[in-house]
Amino acid sequence: MIIANSTLAATKSLQSIYPPASPYPTSVANTTISHLVNPLINFVIIGFGVAALATIILAGFNFITAAGDKGKIQQATQMLTYAIIGLVVIAAAFLLTNIISSTVGGGFKLLPI
Repeated sequence: MIIANSTLAATKSLQSIYPPASPYPTSVANTTISHLVNPLINFVIIGFGVAALATIILAGFNFITAAGDKGKIQQATQMLTYAIIGLVVIAAAFLLTNIISSTVGGGFKLLPI
């Protein structure tokens, strides 16, 4: 039975099973500014979020390895504070782009599924 199914699958065209995708965007006439800007906004927000997370992890590592040195503890605390402020700014930027996009009608979506 397994051999019969694999033979049947081999006789069908792959394009009939999975139709080819259309290029993004489909035409120049359908291209809006949101089609061009959304991938850039996604990349920037996700990139800064990853950088803030890496900074938080690095600040924790510096805090653990400070070994009681007050200067290193202060530096790690300052680094953690700046990383949290960065996350708040990233969240505010995300909310602001969503509000502006819904007002203007751009349809911004973070990671469209």
